[in-house]
Amino acid sequence: MRFSSLGSGSRGNALIVESSQARILIDCGVALRPLREGLAQLDILPESIDAVFITHEHSDHIKGLKSLARQYAMPLYMTHGTAIKSGLDHLPQMNILSHFSPVVVGDLLIQPVTVPHDAREPCQFVISTQPASDQAAKKLGILTDLGSYTPHIIESYQDCDAIILECNYDESMLQNGPYPMSLKQRVKGDWGHLSNTQAAELLSKLQHQNIQWLVVAHISQKNNQAALACEAIKAIFPHHERMRVADQESGFDWLEIA
Repeated sequence: MRFSSLGSGSRGNALIVESSQARILIDCGVALRPLREGLAQLDILPESIDAVFITHEHSDHIKGLKSLARQYAMPLYMTHGTAIKSGLDHLPQMNILSHFSPVVVGDLLIQPVTVPHDAREPCQFVISTQPASDQAAKKLGILTDLGSYTPHIIESYQDCDAIILECNYDESMLQNGPYPMSLKQRVKGDWGHLSNTQAAELLSKLQHQNIQWLVVAHISQKNNQAALACEAIKAIFPHHERMRVADQESGFDWLEIA
């Protein structure tokens, strides 16, 4: 299994995950033209995507979804609340996710995970391969857009081979930054986003020693810096060579779980 981001941040999110038998898109928060351009850089045609999974209805996660769905017939998966709130519940290729039931696409098993975020019915995903009996399964955890973590989240993200983890803001930069107080309160609230410190605390509760790739993601351009986020994470996960930063403009190139 390997994965690559086309962009991560408040201006658009999209992630490709593929295995030997499947290729899926997680979120479609960029317009169709830049989505095509980003996919082309990965040698991927949009029509080769087997399914699209959406975490929640905020525009930086569904901006290009209507255009993509009109032009291509791949199935879409999201929770009922997300489908209603995004106005996409009428689409013929819509499939409603249950937080308790995984979805199988080819040899990928996609498990939704309930998270606290200020959306209608948000979720994140843990994606596992279903290999042949003589091979070990591989597990990717995607965990962005949440304001706090729960015992269910800690349990769901154990034993991941790779994790994409939100480090949205630095507490000091947010406090002294340009946002109005109401927005600052939203960001740092239990239904907002994870700070660098919260992300490191969550990571410390996971079995992180064997993580092959740790991607620092969804970094605020106004309230954080990649260096600050990485410094906080390195206190728990000091393996610099296994860390990457998901950039807003270019995401990150292919990372493969060995």
